Amino acid sequence: MTVAGIQPHQILTSLRQSNPQLLAISRDVYNCISKIRKEMLASSTPIQALFDELSGGGFYYNVKYDGEGRLTHLFFAHPKSIALSRSYSNVFVMDCTYKTNKYKMPLLDVVGVTSFNSSFYSCFAFLQKEEKDDYVWALKMFNDMLDNVSKPAVIVTNRELALMGAIQEL
Repeated sequence: MTVAGIQPHQILTSLRQSNPQLLAISRDVYNCISKIRKEMLASSTPIQALFDELSGGGFYYNVKYDGEGRLTHLFFAHPKSIALSRSYSNVFVMDCTYKTNKYKMPLLDVVGVTSFNSSFYSCFAFLQKEEKDDYVWALKMFNDMLDNVSKPAVIVTNRELALMGAIQEL
């Protein structure tokens, strides 16, 4: 059930429905989930497992490391998202969620808009900070993903000054 994406409390409820005498508590479910994740990782680190998944799924991705070999930037996009982005490259919405992950890295979401007025996820980038240089790197990766076929006509932001400066630079 964990591999299928079912929430731990739903797993416990399902187990209790199939076996009313079950003495398991939520901590038992979380411990089992942790054990399953460790088995799935085998001997690789979480970041190595992520790179394996990105490679195996045909994702376009690029990384940047600091001088000590720590990951500072990660850009990735699904092949279908790339195709949509190249087909509908006129309007994109860019916004950064602020430190909502375990590593406290902002996540830049890029959402495209089709000619049918529907939206799609174009790409994502984990950044070290929300500074102009970080956005410049992400936008360069975004342009590379588009194969420099055409630059977006419109980029919508939430008045993030560093992002606006990076857009003007490119």
